[in-house]
Amino acid sequence: MFVAGIQLFSCKRPAPPKAVVTVVDEENLPVEGATVIVRADSGRVIYLKSGMVLQDTAKTDANGQISYEFMYEAIYNVKATKLKTSNAGVDRSGTGVLILKEDETYEEKVKIRP
Repeated sequence: MFVAGIQLFSCKRPAPPKAVVTVVDEENLPVEGATVIVRADSGRVIYLKSGMVLQDTAKTDANGQISYEFMYEAIYNVKATKLKTSNAGVDRSGTGVLILKEDETYEEKVKIRP
């Protein structure tokens, strides 16, 4: 008696690239309400998984974070700003870079300074 078995293998599609941006102040404390702009280099049109065209602008949460899910591997520029909240305060900003790869979550810490 001959028994033949066929085992089917399915190709697992890679998970889309993800990123978490954390904005901190000079003392490494999270900055809530910072404006984060993520954008591709000029001349390139890149899309978030939601279908939005990059440039994307959003505010950080209480942990100083914002999360993204993208469609493609790519490199993006990040700029974070927090405007002064009083007459005595100062505007603060910082920059970073996201390097996105499938099946990975890239974490970028952006320190904002006056």
